[in-house]
Amino acid sequence: MDKIVVTVGIEAGDLTGRGNLAIQAAIDYAAQLGGGTVRIGPGVFRLDSTLHLRSRVTLEGTPGQTILLQGEERSSELAADADLHESQVTVTDPDRFAVGQTVAIRKASVSMGFGDTVAVITGKDGCVLYLDRELYSTVLVSSGGIVTTQASVISGIGCEDVQIRHLIVEGNPQNRTFAEGCRNGGIYLYGARQVEIEDCSVRDFNGDGISYQHCTDIHVVDCESVRNQGKGIHPGSGTSGTHIRKSRFLKNGMDGIFLCWRVQHSVVEQCKAAGNGMNGLSIGHKDTHNVIRHNDFSDNGYYGIFFRNEPEPSSASYNRVENNVLMDNGSENMGFVAIRIRGCTHDVELVSNRIGFTRTPQERTIGICLEEHTYRIQMNDNEFVQCGMQTHSHWLPELPEKQA
Repeated sequence: MDKIVVTVGIEAGDLTGRGNLAIQAAIDYAAQLGGGTVRIGPGVFRLDSTLHLRSRVTLEGTPGQTILLQGEERSSELAADADLHESQVTVTDPDRFAVGQTVAIRKASVSMGFGDTVAVITGKDGCVLYLDRELYSTVLVSSGGIVTTQASVISGIGCEDVQIRHLIVEGNPQNRTFAEGCRNGGIYLYGARQVEIEDCSVRDFNGDGISYQHCTDIHVVDCESVRNQGKGIHPGSGTSGTHIRKSRFLKNGMDGIFLCWRVQHSVVEQCKAAGNGMNGLSIGHKDTHNVIRHNDFSDNGYYGIFFRNEPEPSSASYNRVENNVLMDNGSENMGFVAIRIRGCTHDVELVSNRIGFTRTPQERTIGICLEEHTYRIQMNDNEFVQCGMQTHSHWLPELPEKQA
């Protein structure tokens, strides 16, 4: 069946403009007709607010040439407590916000995770901003509550059958507050199904590059997440059937790939997670029945792969890790360990991985750290290169006497 195609360009197209209004209008128009494709032409589009995806709409740019640049953050302190289930907030400086603006309501100093509210302003009356949804939690003036425009560049809430292709998402390094991945990300999905993110790049976002929570059947293919202040990619909170393939997660401030809570029956393959501030890949709470294969986890500040410290029955068990390369992970503070397995993790297969170090004194390196409560960890045909210990029961070995 033929579906509508709407073109958006800076100077030419069905809709024209340099900002988010033209693109959002095209998305909404296609959605009203039951779905279609929005094609964005080349150039730099300076977005003052989040683009909201709709079901059965494909959003695609010109390969390598369409840049969605996040606007400058504007924020205001709350003038009154923002209470759970209210659909409005009162701020000290309402002139910083416009109707239609996407905002986050949260604390200034630290995210409240899923307690942060991301909403669209539907109206203004003096210092009161009216929102398109209820607040997820109470944010107090005394706790440093704020309203801020630091939100996702692209967001899909409750949508299905969506494709995002050929887009470069540029964060604004000048934005001050961190957009925590439970409710935010350069590209962010929540409660979405059957979404494909292909040939997209997210870079320099003050938060997670790509984050999706409570989702099903999300495919991330040939994407790049680079120099973001949070995690490169952050699937979690009951996500199942995700497939992350042929993608690169480089030089992010935290983990390259962070499998959060209850990521299950999923695959990470042919990816590279390197040079990240924390782990190449982190896996933990009820993250089970996943396959991690043919990846490169190298030069990360913590570990190549980290199984987090979870008790039974919440451990990251029943996972298979095969044919990966893990080279030169670790640091002076964290030790030099390629794979660290903590908690009551069990029934994990480590098969045919290449594990090693080329720049660290060999006596200080560990290939696989199996801590005391782990069990039924199968290790077959792994290759160890200059590992002082192929396996060890503690994450940081005692230093030689001359270095102690």
